[in-house]
Amino acid sequence: MHLKKPDVFLVALFMVWIPVFFSCENSAIKNGPVVVDGVTILDERLELTLMKKDPEIVTPIGIAVDAEDRVYVLESHTHLPPKDYGGPEHDLIKVYEDSNGDGTWDKESVFAEGLFEGLNIAFSPKGHLYAVTSKEVWKFYDEDRDGISERREKLLAFTKPKQVYAHAALLSIAFDTEGWMYIGRGNTGAAHWILEGSDGSQVEGYGDGGNILRAKTDGTELEVFSTGYWNPFDLKFDNYGRLLVADNDPDSRGPNRLVHAVKGSDFGYQSLFGGSGIHPYLAWNGELPGTLPYAVPLGESPSGLLNANLGRLPRDYDDQMLCTIWEESSIVRIALEEKGLSLTGSTEVIVQGGNDFRPVAFAADSKGSIFFTDWVERVYPNHGRGKIWKLSAREITDPVTRRSVYQAPKENPKVEELRQLMADTGNFDLHFENLNAEDPYVRHAAVMALSSSEHREKLEQAMQDASADVRLGALLALRHSDHPREAALAPQFLEDPDPEIRRMALIWIGSHGLASQRENLEQALMAGDFTPQLFETYLETVKLLEPQYQQAYQNKEEEISKRIPLKLPDEFIAGIVSDPSQPSQMRAYALRYLEDPAGHKELLLDFLSQEAADDLQLEIIQTLANVPDPRVADALLQVSLSTNKPVNLRAEALSALSRQPLEDWREIIPLLEVSDENLAIAAAGYLRAKSGDEAVQKAMERVLNDGSSCDSEGLRQQLMLALSQDRGKRPDPQELEEWTSLLEGGGDPDRGRRVFYSSASLCATCHVVGGRGGDLGPDLSNVGKSKDRKGLISSILVPSEEMSPEWQGWFLEMNDGTRYEGRQIDVGEKQIKLYTQAEGFIQVQKAQVANYGMSDSSLMPSGLEQRLTNQELTDLLAFLQAQ
Repeated sequence: MHLKKPDVFLVALFMVWIPVFFSCENSAIKNGPVVVDGVTILDERLELTLMKKDPEIVTPIGIAVDAEDRVYVLESHTHLPPKDYGGPEHDLIKVYEDSNGDGTWDKESVFAEGLFEGLNIAFSPKGHLYAVTSKEVWKFYDEDRDGISERREKLLAFTKPKQVYAHAALLSIAFDTEGWMYIGRGNTGAAHWILEGSDGSQVEGYGDGGNILRAKTDGTELEVFSTGYWNPFDLKFDNYGRLLVADNDPDSRGPNRLVHAVKGSDFGYQSLFGGSGIHPYLAWNGELPGTLPYAVPLGESPSGLLNANLGRLPRDYDDQMLCTIWEESSIVRIALEEKGLSLTGSTEVIVQGGNDFRPVAFAADSKGSIFFTDWVERVYPNHGRGKIWKLSAREITDPVTRRSVYQAPKENPKVEELRQLMADTGNFDLHFENLNAEDPYVRHAAVMALSSSEHREKLEQAMQDASADVRLGALLALRHSDHPREAALAPQFLEDPDPEIRRMALIWIGSHGLASQRENLEQALMAGDFTPQLFETYLETVKLLEPQYQQAYQNKEEEISKRIPLKLPDEFIAGIVSDPSQPSQMRAYALRYLEDPAGHKELLLDFLSQEAADDLQLEIIQTLANVPDPRVADALLQVSLSTNKPVNLRAEALSALSRQPLEDWREIIPLLEVSDENLAIAAAGYLRAKSGDEAVQKAMERVLNDGSSCDSEGLRQQLMLALSQDRGKRPDPQELEEWTSLLEGGGDPDRGRRVFYSSASLCATCHVVGGRGGDLGPDLSNVGKSKDRKGLISSILVPSEEMSPEWQGWFLEMNDGTRYEGRQIDVGEKQIKLYTQAEGFIQVQKAQVANYGMSDSSLMPSGLEQRLTNQELTDLLAFLQAQ
């Protein structure tokens, strides 16, 4: 299945309303929301005007307004242009002006050209236009103020890598009132990156997450301000001087997020550990100590932010932000409220378009009119479409208090308190006490302050404090301090009574490459009860400390860090599984990481024959399911037939048998009539593929006609589908409301797990949950947190309706007619590389390719519902929601 990333907070779009179409000349409200050129205004106090459209403007991205209210638009022509693209070879910055004040633009010019992969523009407090491209930051000069730049100056530039992906490099820009500019940098695909300022100052990373960088407005004093982002597409200051960042999310983590960035803040993502965001060293909502939570969940692909007080909007927009949600074709207002020393909030859709509405960036003029760019189509490459809109208020008697972009921040006691905490690094007692604070921003300020070298001695004493919060804070501060004795200090936390502290000790040792502590890592597992999270962290730390990995990472032997293999030592997992002294929980969980189950077939069969703990036997069955072998099949059959085994093990064995070469499968037929519903359904699921057999047909008909031993609608549906392909009356796949009603009910997550891994659904062919499955599609281990039930149903029934850009399908058509389909295409000068399900990465010579491009439909095939009963779909939803 291909599941698009979520926004569980998106308000229902299927509202009951009568659309009223109007032109710019007729904008009166009649009977509900107004529609302009296919875009619905849900706040009836606002109006929308289409200012420009293609061919006059194409693929517009960034937008800015100068002191004379001229509107500057960055028109993209170099963003993955197709082979036959007929536009200019470089990007343009166009200027539009309303010289007579009638609300229309009557003058147009080109301010500057020659940019490559332009992403954003903004005016500085001194009135200079700055442009962010994927690799550089430029300052433009228009000294005669005629709307045409005479010269430009490069302030920041990547010296590494040579090539970047435009959506994961330099992205966004903002200025404060104290002489700093802030640049959003994407995760650069885990490549080694070096960014250089105009004074030669440099910052770099290798496998880190995206950053917020800052420098003086002349490009000097470059530094990392905040880290742990996926792709921070925009950043803006609110009325009180707080820096807010709209960040896209890794494919398996959701939602996209609005975060409040402060100096030294870490929001939890590192590209070294892949794109899914599912890794013990990562966090997305402050789950990992030392990381901060997001402020507000956003919809898919937030692209632009605007302080609502820059526009002339109704009073209830005061202190709010506007955000464009590119993937969901909408604009939302973000209602913010204070939470401790930071913020929280919620979103409400105020403008909603269809598939041909893709809003990107905002700017406001001195009158309070808000302008935004519209990419129009849901594809990344340049395509020749585009629009510019104006959003404004109708006659309102009580507008927000208008502010200008660089007006001094309003006073706020919470903002001032946080500022003072961040600035006062010398007050040890204050920050030591704040390690116990509930507010993560107070704790962050304490950790930052205590990491100063002057506090090292007192921190070492705090390692033995009675409070786990204090000990954890001391660990984080010591880790952040680059303590010269960290190799001696970190392992002292491995035996802490608190499992979270032991886990963070593992992360400290692994992330800092303290290879001398490799032999001490097991202490973290032995000092308390087993937890899967602690065990996963332990395994990842072992990988990070392997000598071969350490050497490759330190020497940057791969340009892209995540290409360095992270592997456990040979037979490491097998050693844990086969060691009877280890807890059964640990041995069972370790089976998920067994690299070569077929090579350990004898060991697994031996375990299965023993009276091992149920949790261990369950994992053994799931592991053996993918080891097709007659002996394995016979062993699984015996489990399924054994009345001494728990029903869940017997049902799991039946599910596993569907992938086995079983000769004596007719012995399963009597299980259709057992009294346990789950076992009978599992038997019917296995036998469905054998329904052409006369004995199976008769048994199924007997159960249907004479009644089975259990009263089960799920069993009845299985048998009807097997015998006559009868699925009952169903809505069309696009009728999501009807499907949501049809699939009401809790479902059974255990049965749903068996559906997920079954040969009928094929879900696990492309998706992984809990360490088991394929990797062509997103990891679904957290999908229940990031997608609501209706969103899951939509993704199953109409997978091509909404596809996350990270999982866009691509095709290659070779000169000989061969066709490949996959994702993550990499087009070089001579070769093309494509990730496929069957073969992983394939590389072909470009000269041998007749055509390539984006697939029109999702890689996940439609029609899954045709292979499953209603009960199976309901159970599958229960399983996914449980993740």
